[in-house]
Amino acid sequence: MKKKTIAIVVAALVAIAAILGAVAWFVPILKVSSIEVNGTAATDPAAVIETSGIVEGENLLRVNVNSAAHNIVELPWVKSVTINRKLPGTISVEVQERVAAVFQSSADGDVIYDTEGKAIIIGTPPPGTVEVKATDADNPEILPAVISVINSIREQDAAMLNNVATVEAPDQFDILLKLKDGREIYWGSAENNHDKAVAMSTVLKREGQHWNISSPSMVSVR
Repeated sequence: MKKKTIAIVVAALVAIAAILGAVAWFVPILKVSSIEVNGTAATDPAAVIETSGIVEGENLLRVNVNSAAHNIVELPWVKSVTINRKLPGTISVEVQERVAAVFQSSADGDVIYDTEGKAIIIGTPPPGTVEVKATDADNPEILPAVISVINSIREQDAAMLNNVATVEAPDQFDILLKLKDGREIYWGSAENNHDKAVAMSTVLKREGQHWNISSPSMVSVR
């Protein structure tokens, strides 16, 4: 008898939970009262909220988070996004932005590229973004080579990029870093980038106008 009574009680609780769930789904008992946006630096949080299509006051449980995420990821700087519901009425949006690596001047303005070589936007390059000059626009291998060099420098010590004014690369085998203090570091091809980045960290601490680290085991200066 006890087992039968317990089974009836459990069934009743399940039924009540189902009813409450159905009511909450169709009747906006739980409403969106706030939208939190985290992880943005280059992206305006207001633009994220507007692009999401989520509005305060709508049914929290019926918010289409997949559609909202798809909309947000179309914003230029957004690489990925995660959206969660937080009871009683908050939508949490976590944004991962692209990291700017280099930019090139064009007739329309400065084209900014991320660390994966994707063009992000035409606009004002953020601090730490290096200008690439003297390249062959018809050679698709130059920009990826330069970006791999910039990435290796950032991995070694991001602060080193603050010393770099521009990168000149007539082709992918002749990469030259021009520093803000007037010095030059000839990198050569985008090979052995880790070792060259280590060599660069040493070179920056020494005197000399024209350094050659294309062979990191035989660094030279003139």
